[in-house]
Amino acid sequence: MRYLKWIIVIMLLAAGATICALRWQAWFGMPAEPTWTQDTLNYRFHCFADDSVPGFIATPAGWQDTNDSTILRMVLFGDVHNGLSRADYDTIAARLEPIDMYAQVGDYLERNYFYYRQLLFHQVDSSAFANLPILTTPGNHEYQKGLFQTIEYSWLSMFRNPLNGPYDFRGTTYYVDFPKLRFIAMDTQGLNRLRDYTRVLTWLNKTIASAGDRFVIVMMHHPVFSCGKGRQNILLNLFFRGALKKADLVFAGHDHGYARRLPFIDTNSSPKFYTHNERSSFTRIGSGRRFYELITISGQTLLLQTYILESGELYDEVLIVKHDAQHLSGTEVFDLVDSCATITQ
Repeated sequence: MRYLKWIIVIMLLAAGATICALRWQAWFGMPAEPTWTQDTLNYRFHCFADDSVPGFIATPAGWQDTNDSTILRMVLFGDVHNGLSRADYDTIAARLEPIDMYAQVGDYLERNYFYYRQLLFHQVDSSAFANLPILTTPGNHEYQKGLFQTIEYSWLSMFRNPLNGPYDFRGTTYYVDFPKLRFIAMDTQGLNRLRDYTRVLTWLNKTIASAGDRFVIVMMHHPVFSCGKGRQNILLNLFFRGALKKADLVFAGHDHGYARRLPFIDTNSSPKFYTHNERSSFTRIGSGRRFYELITISGQTLLLQTYILESGELYDEVLIVKHDAQHLSGTEVFDLVDSCATITQ
């Protein structure tokens, strides 16, 4: 029995060493030839915890668009992994002008290291998105890998988000109010313990319930219903599915494909693609392409348009109409494309 214990210990150590050897490059590796060298950059994006945000003014009803107070237009990106160039940002902005702000569901960086932070700033700086405020939350690639996963101060300093989230999630889980929209960001990578799930769920229920007559959009990295084969997150589905059904739209990434099962939308803006799970429960799916979303809110309507990134072709379109409280409660959803359509590559 004494020898058996030592054999088990040695086998576990050997297995750990093997995993580290195989995953070292993925966890800690850097490109062999950086495209440029620069020691310092101002890693500072415009976020809604700032006192002043380009194109917006703070009002009691929330952040008000100063260009056109009747319409709010935002672009949403899925996983990026440093995969968007300056030209990509400029092309998207030219297609969709005007844009008030943009959102990103996590894995904006390939890894949370200096080179990739520098690369991201280089890609966005001087592009049409440089002065747009951003709403973001970390994905698994923003977390530092090791014995324990941690979100570094460098990410928090780049994206200074509101600190109105639950304890232990300040700056990564939060909400931002606009006159017609409450936008909620959830850090799903930080859910490591049971109390994390219960604490965030309690906060999420209260945050959705107190949104008033605003539209509610939730953004998170890991999806409730995965479009990736064998990638379903059971705990996330179990804990948050019911609460998130009360939102108008719920965006996620992580699985590098597109799938719509309202209110849940999985999307991808990265050049990486995973095997797609073609579930019959998805109304609209797409794989082997990069996408981005345009969300337009005007009065009591929310229009969601999904475009193929490379061509700019409209791929999916949904209209949500919120009824006047004096007449009917709830919302109506209009699917503006044929059901069960699929693209693959």
